[in-house]
Order: sequence, then C-alpha cells, then structure tokens
Amino acid sequence: MKRIPPVAVPLSDKRLLSVDEFQAYCGLGRNSSLKLATKAKCRICQGRRLLIDRIKFDEWCAENAE
Repeated sequence: MKRIPPVAVPLSDKRLLSVDEFQAYCGLGRNSSLKLATKAKCRICQGRRLLIDRIKFDEWCAENAE
C-alpha cells in the first residue's frame, strides 16, 4: 500500500498552530511565544498537546497594536 505524502499547508491558512509553528509565525523563541500565547488567551490544550489559535492571536494583536 502506498502512503500519500503530507501536503504542506502555509501557516497563514492554518487555524491551530503547534508551538514550533507558532514560534515561526510570531518570530520569537519558545518561552517568549508561550508567554505571549498565554497573555493573548489563545492557548488550547488537548491532553498533552498544546495548540495556539492563530485567528484569536491575530485579533488580539490587532486590538493591542499601538
């Protein structure tokens, strides 16, 4: 049986990002990006898996931009 290779989806098209993807998206290190996600209240925990809601984060950034 042949395996179908995963399709690369741009980060701007994903709703939920892993921590590594969120680091690349916001351009910060791991600890800073986790603090920022906590402050923006866009973290989602599914068991041991941590995901960040990109749309909520973008809205929070737009509201808090000065």
